[in-house]
Amino acid sequence: MTEVRRPEPLDSKRHDRSAFDSGAPELDDWLRRYATQNRRGNTAATWVVTDRNSIVVGYVSLSMTGIDRSTPPALVAQHAPDPVPALLIGRLAVDRSVGLGIGTALVAHVLATAVSLNDQAACRAVVVTALDDAARSWWERLGFHPFAPGDPSAFDLYLLTTEIATTLQSLS
Repeated sequence: MTEVRRPEPLDSKRHDRSAFDSGAPELDDWLRRYATQNRRGNTAATWVVTDRNSIVVGYVSLSMTGIDRSTPPALVAQHAPDPVPALLIGRLAVDRSVGLGIGTALVAHVLATAVSLNDQAACRAVVVTALDDAARSWWERLGFHPFAPGDPSAFDLYLLTTEIATTLQSLS
């Protein structure tokens, strides 16, 4: 397995993204073309995992979002403001050349970030839209719940901030 570093904010001058290949061209292209632009515009912060040569082997993009109180399950909306404050995982991808575990490590980083945010400003949940059925199953194994449990075509998922400790424990 490739030796990797802890997640850190993307630095376009230091981190090499040119060969990143997750197998999902839209995710690879976003990292190369838009991640830095989104950070400058304060619309998404991208965290990367790199190898010892500063080559990006995984990334996750984060931003704040609000969930309309009329749409989520009762557990999300109960006693919450409208919109319900949440942390959005906009993108998560791992290069196909590295071993398993990088994606899970990035999720653990995101969940720790959500706990920290919740200490400083409200963050009721972490939300993500899965790319496909396989990704949805992966997120569900990590403890995320579908917004529409009975709808097999729904890919929006959430994890309540109060559930993060249990999920982190299961990841270690």
